[in-house]
Amino acid sequence: MLAAVAVVGGTVVLSAGALLVALLAGDAGYSDPVTAGGWLRVIAASTWVLLHTSATLAVALLVTCLITVIGGLRRYVGWTVTGGVCSALLALALVAVSFGGDQVRALVDRATAAIGGTPVVAPLPSPTPSPEPLTVDEARAATVDMLSVTIAAAVMPVTTADGYPPIADASQLQAAPCGESGVRSAIAFELSTGDNAASLPAILAAWDAAGYLPDRAMQEDIRYSATLPVERMSIRDTTTIDGFLHVSIQSACAVAGG
Repeated sequence: MLAAVAVVGGTVVLSAGALLVALLAGDAGYSDPVTAGGWLRVIAASTWVLLHTSATLAVALLVTCLITVIGGLRRYVGWTVTGGVCSALLALALVAVSFGGDQVRALVDRATAAIGGTPVVAPLPSPTPSPEPLTVDEARAATVDMLSVTIAAAVMPVTTADGYPPIADASQLQAAPCGESGVRSAIAFELSTGDNAASLPAILAAWDAAGYLPDRAMQEDIRYSATLPVERMSIRDTTTIDGFLHVSIQSACAVAGG
């Protein structure tokens, strides 16, 4: 008899505590949080308490159901009644706790009303270091490089306007001032090739492969770049007039090396 009273009393206390938890699930404390982190902590704590209470009630309900079944099988009327009453109380308490989810949803709505319109501030990107300025030596080397690429892409035999094979050498470059104190390397020349009509697209393809972007002016194909050492290259086919391909290569503005 005392055991039955203890079981029923414990069930009543547990059920009452569960009802209290369900009622207070939407309580944020003495005052509402003022930060998103504070609201998250309150919501997480309420959710954890509800889940913990529900799990406790479920285990207790399983135990009382076993008491009811065992009491029925052994014809212990007292235990059967005790188990049935306790199971009913625990089931009602479990249903009540499930309504605590509405309290948590109300808490979420309050948090949304308080901070939902606050924009998220993205972290400032880390500053990227400025690229090293192009030096005159680098600009001259890159210009000679593209001169070599141009000659190599043409259909052999290749000769200049003087009838000699072209030579890619820095001594052929011309310097022109640019910017406040910069220097631009450039070269303009004519080529006669074994097949000018075939050499033109071959040279343009070589420029494309080097990473330059296409453009076109009147009767002139252009390749350019805003980041590579050579800024602009152009080629014009005047075979029907003088038998040459006219080529121009110029570097980006460069500064004297340190």
